[in-house]
Amino acid sequence: MDMDALIDEICRRVQQKIQALEAKAEDTKPAILILTPDHGTVCHEMLEDEKLAECYRTECALLKEYQCSPADYEAVIAYGMSNEALGKIAYGIFDSGYTRLFGQSLLAGKKIYLVEEEIELYRYKDTAPKAYYGCLEASLEMLKNSGVTIASQSQIPDLILHGEPEEGVKPEGPSKDCEVPKKDESSVKEAVLDKKVITEKDMIDLGNNRVRKVTVGEKAILTDLAREYASKHRITVLRRGTSSGKGHSL
Repeated sequence: MDMDALIDEICRRVQQKIQALEAKAEDTKPAILILTPDHGTVCHEMLEDEKLAECYRTECALLKEYQCSPADYEAVIAYGMSNEALGKIAYGIFDSGYTRLFGQSLLAGKKIYLVEEEIELYRYKDTAPKAYYGCLEASLEMLKNSGVTIASQSQIPDLILHGEPEEGVKPEGPSKDCEVPKKDESSVKEAVLDKKVITEKDMIDLGNNRVRKVTVGEKAILTDLAREYASKHRITVLRRGTSSGKGHSL
């Protein structure tokens, strides 16, 4: 075998290996649970959201007949928060698949996103007696103080992918290119990857951990999907020389 043929064969095998790694990464994406008390069309938009699909698998609790464990999911997106469900969850009454999974996720410390448009209480803000509304609102405030994030449906994908704005920075709604407020560079989370081949799965793991700057080896191979993910999610990739330790941006 001449040198050109040998190089071609090596490249072919490397490409096959990369494709296998990318396929494995797709199968091992972290999952997000879509929690809803009944069938509807609004939650389907989240199940089919293209931005979330790049990094996560989304599964519907209702389609699983609520036979799922919060331990299998990184986060929960909850729809259909009725006043009845709100009251029961606030007092630890889990008498349905919906309230049980919501309560279990809360107790397990899972991140829960509650869709603002799906909170029944807000519909009565202008008509309910102030004292009675305040009593129910206190239950909602308790959930917020327990770590539940209330946001509009359009904002939730960006909150999951990029994190919540810094304290004191008020979001103005999603922009055309879904930009998020810039953070102080001194607080940017960094990481180092000592791998020969950097795949999309590696980048997804970094993104899930809010890493915004990663240093890789001078000769490390980044797959196309890894580069694409880093670009879309604003992860700066630096190459580091093995001897000098200095890095430069790709």
